Amino acid sequence: MTAAPLSAAAKGAQNGSPLEVLRAFLKLGLTCFGGPIAHIGYFREEFVVRRQWLDEQAYADLVGLCQFLPGPASSQVGFFIGLMRAGRPRRMGRFYAPVR
Repeated sequence: MTAAPLSAAAKGAQNGSPLEVLRAFLKLGLTCFGGPIAHIGYFREEFVVRRQWLDEQAYADLVGLCQFLPGPASSQVGFFIGLMRAGRPRRMGRFYAPVR
């Protein structure tokens, strides 16, 4: 089994700073209203359309995976976006932002 090639957005995704990830999620946490499904929509608007950290296909795959896994999908999507953007040690910036 071979891995699918990374898209251009996914290849360049891991070049952010922990502060950039923290700021993005802090802004969403302070300004967004609604439950987990609303957060997934806000994440798409912010990270796919506005910031272009992910392309549509990568985001759709990520949301599908997180909905399949047990637990809150929006928290998992946010955690993995932070992981993909800033790398493993930097994902904690997403964890401490108040989006729940």
